[in-house]
Amino acid sequence: MLCKKCKKEIPDGSVFCNFCGKKQTSAPKTRHRKRAHGTGTIRKDTRYKNPYIAIAPSTSHGAGRIYIGSYPDMKSAQAALEDFIKNGRPQLYGATLADVYKLWSEIHYREIQKPEIWRSMWKWYAPLYEVKMSELRTAHFQAIVSKAKTGSTADKLKSLAVMLCRYALENDIVNKNYAEFIRIPKFEKSEKVIFTAEQINTLWQHTNDKRVQVILAMIYMGFRLGEIVSLTAENVHFEEGYVVGGIKTEAGINRIIPFPPNIPEIKEFFRSWLSECQSPTENIIPVNEKNFRDKWFYPVLQELKILECEYVNKHWKFSEKNHLTPHSTRHTFASLSSSAGMRPENLQKIIGHADYSTTADIYIHKDISELIDEMSKLKK
Repeated sequence: MLCKKCKKEIPDGSVFCNFCGKKQTSAPKTRHRKRAHGTGTIRKDTRYKNPYIAIAPSTSHGAGRIYIGSYPDMKSAQAALEDFIKNGRPQLYGATLADVYKLWSEIHYREIQKPEIWRSMWKWYAPLYEVKMSELRTAHFQAIVSKAKTGSTADKLKSLAVMLCRYALENDIVNKNYAEFIRIPKFEKSEKVIFTAEQINTLWQHTNDKRVQVILAMIYMGFRLGEIVSLTAENVHFEEGYVVGGIKTEAGINRIIPFPPNIPEIKEFFRSWLSECQSPTENIIPVNEKNFRDKWFYPVLQELKILECEYVNKHWKFSEKNHLTPHSTRHTFASLSSSAGMRPENLQKIIGHADYSTTADIYIHKDISELIDEMSKLKK
């Protein structure tokens, strides 16, 4: 045979040329057998650390192709795909925190009303996105939670971590829920600020302003901000004397919130808002939570000199650390109701809390007329 390079005669079967050293043969390329139709796909993408990507086949009932995971070699990707086809679920032993969040959220977000709360909490965990779930320990989660500025945020961050770990535990990705051991940092409790009698009187003097009307409705009916801006025309029942609303908790969803009989102006506010609606499903307050804060609540309180604040670089700056907020209206309602002698179990039914005794929650059932009677204790 002749050398590939120098063309000199060399013995048949030579691997290298005796004269120039040129290699004569090359190892055959490894060719992976093409997978049969309907058994999934494995593709290679060298841009990633684990370049072999396993994708499950489409199901007969119309579901799209399912991403299973990425793996360091073809053998691992094939094993994951075979496991998925056999057991009907991904092989998640090497799943990252981001992988677990994706699978968990696809289920969880279909069952709750406000997933944006958890989506915002999820952003805090960005440093851990690509860490394998099996490698995460309490200290990893604790480092994130400890960065929170408020107790409320810290509680939500821990809750999200606990739910993700619980999902991983249910799917044999981990064998322990390390998030349960997260410690919530101690925060200095801020004083609950409520509207004073003078401030409420100032609001009553400017009821031609729709922004003021909404604030007064929140003060005398106990709405959360998210609840009142999500109310639609069909939620208002004038003849019966109440509004159906509420979000956030099981105790708060779709609860009965009566109009206060001794403050007929509140009911008239709702009537005027409804007259602007074109359909039963239209929101009676045409702004979202952020715009309500930035363009309705703080501006009107500033104009009426109830609150000292200014809008700087797209943020409101306040002269005092503890100041009135939209949630202050809810605290004000609770304070006014308690002072008026409203029974605690009825107040909590109206306001939508579940932190009262089991007896009051399960065995004491209030009809609408009794709740309306309780609201009649409120006066301007």
